[in-house]
Amino acid sequence: MIWTFPFLFIAVVVLWGYLSSNLIIKIPREIITTDPSAFGNKFQPFTAASEDGIRLEGWFVPSKKKSQTTLFVLHGWGASRSDILPRTVFLAQEYNLVYFDFRNHGASGGNATSLTCSEIKDFIRVVKYARENFPEATRQIAVYGFSMGAAVSIVGSAQIPEIRAVISESPFSSFNEIVIRYAERFYGIPRFVVPITLLAARMRLGFDPEECAPLYHVAKLSPRPLLIIQAEADVRMPPTEGRGLYETAKEPKELWVVPGADHGEVYDLAGEEYQKRVSAFYRKWLKP
Repeated sequence: MIWTFPFLFIAVVVLWGYLSSNLIIKIPREIITTDPSAFGNKFQPFTAASEDGIRLEGWFVPSKKKSQTTLFVLHGWGASRSDILPRTVFLAQEYNLVYFDFRNHGASGGNATSLTCSEIKDFIRVVKYARENFPEATRQIAVYGFSMGAAVSIVGSAQIPEIRAVISESPFSSFNEIVIRYAERFYGIPRFVVPITLLAARMRLGFDPEECAPLYHVAKLSPRPLLIIQAEADVRMPPTEGRGLYETAKEPKELWVVPGADHGEVYDLAGEEYQKRVSAFYRKWLKP
């Protein structure tokens, strides 16, 4: 009888760790709801392979006027390439665009999400694929990322020296802290319980996602330029996240906080100013 309570306690902890870590690494897929043709753009579907053999589905969207510059556009956690397409496809007026679904998202393969390390490897492999298969279009490359894709854009670009400019909209700075924030705000889980979830996620993934968090890599981008776009009213990725990364980053760097915007609302609220600022940043730092 004396062993009953310790056994039950351990069983509860293990079960809690497994079920709660599912909220991070096992998420419902968002289906592809549109493609570039809906916006009057031609596109070429492609399939790349991740470092560990996972199928990565994407689109190559050629610029409406011939360009040797390609922007890689990275979607957020729980979303897909069709989610980020409407607010970024305007860039195809000047640049070629590459969209793809991260593992365990959209139409890509895989059954686990890490928010950081695995997705960074996906990004690196898609860049490699695009440069090999579209060499003339990728003589110059840059990146735009949103939310999880924003975090990946920072850390991935730190590992890809060919990337010349980075726009990161609503990034998180720390994997551990974003999990803690989500647990407290959206599930009412006390902060002191979350380390069980984090430990379970590390054990199931086989690595510590915190090691790939942007906070530890953003300074490595310099001397390449970084623009961080932050939504002022964002409760998922509050302005402190962007400001912390901005303060850690080295020059050249810019920070734009959009008043009144929540997560994913920057484009909707800023509208024409958004397009002007994003386009101006790329024009400033990318060769014609």
